Amino acid sequence: MVKEKKALWVVFRPEKPESSAAMLEKFLVSYEAFRDMPGLYSKVWWSDPEKGEWGAMYIFDSQEDLMAYLHSDRWQKKIPEKYGYKPEVVAVLDLGPILYKEAVMEGEGSWLSEREGES
Repeated sequence: MVKEKKALWVVFRPEKPESSAAMLEKFLVSYEAFRDMPGLYSKVWWSDPEKGEWGAMYIFDSQEDLMAYLHSDRWQKKIPEKYGYKPEVVAVLDLGPILYKEAVMEGEGSWLSEREGES
């Protein structure tokens, strides 16, 4: 087990389901804020178009970092105000080994470069 890190699994269940493209756009505008957030090791966005749900799996450096996020103004106020509903915490999880098969060293070829190309 990776004892230092903790995972947070979150789901958004909007009353009016949106397309995956619309849900992704909402995620993309927050990229820089999460990229620069202290204590956040990794964040993966996901969507389930059949259910009209979307969410994220966060990996925090510690339990303290995870709890600080859940008690933050961003989680408590800004996210619900932005989306019109509060995300649901599905689980706080212990982690096993973390494997990344490739490291993204540049934006080229990633969703970030696609986003930058839209500007």
